[in-house]
Amino acid sequence: MENKRSSTPPIGPKPAGALPVAPISKARAAVLARLREATETLSVDQLAAETGQHSNTAREHLEALVSGGHATKTAAPKEGRGRPAWMYRAVGTPAGPVGYAALAAALAQHIADHSANPAAEGEAAGRAWARALPPLPITPAATATAPSETATATAGPSETSAATCAPQQPADKNDVGTPGTRPTPGQKVRNHVVQALEQAGFGVERNAAATELTLTTCPIVEAARENPEVVCAVHLGLVREVMSGSGLPERQAKLLPFAGPGFCTLRLPADPVPDPGRESAGAGHAPVSFPATRPAVGTP
Repeated sequence: MENKRSSTPPIGPKPAGALPVAPISKARAAVLARLREATETLSVDQLAAETGQHSNTAREHLEALVSGGHATKTAAPKEGRGRPAWMYRAVGTPAGPVGYAALAAALAQHIADHSANPAAEGEAAGRAWARALPPLPITPAATATAPSETATATAGPSETSAATCAPQQPADKNDVGTPGTRPTPGQKVRNHVVQALEQAGFGVERNAAATELTLTTCPIVEAARENPEVVCAVHLGLVREVMSGSGLPERQAKLLPFAGPGFCTLRLPADPVPDPGRESAGAGHAPVSFPATRPAVGTP
């Protein structure tokens, strides 16, 4: 049956469970978002046309979603000769937030209703969340993966701050850097942010330097849709608390919520550029390192 709907997939990441989730590419997230938005089953060709992907690519994403338990497929009624087409549907999800996501939504609404500065309150809550996360394990890291597409804002709010919403295998995830080079101290800090986000329940893609992160799943996305000023500030507060005391300018961490179909974008500050004049005078830049004066998120 042909689906007549032509609306674009909903912007922003898909919901995630309470436990950390495996990353999902933006292209695959867009396919899943379209499946969730549809009221009828969709064919490969329909999804390819609506997401701007080649049919073979869309089919690959759909089969991966079925294997991962995110979608189901059924054979279309047979018409004429040949095999019937496969029709796909997203696995049903409950309407509205449930479990601790519902609590997050209620708390966000309370802050929005009663705080004189909801964004500041949200950031403070995010910093507390970061401090409450258990230490991150040191595990062997895979090669860094860059997002499959350029993360450009297509239909969401503008950039958000706190006022708004290798050749050798590295020893741990903080040692992931640009292929062929040893990671800089700043890259280690940014990799640390990636780990903390994954632990908190986000699906994360990243470029090699981890200066641009694509958030493809969110543990409390429904709450974020209801109160983005508060909830997105919570997420930004978590990130800035992880960076606190590292030497990287935490206030330069910027979140672009609902940047496009299936994702949000988080931009982290790059390494500081050395000042030759100051270095020659013996006054170099402050080193970038993890804070040692207080427990930091994920410090072993």
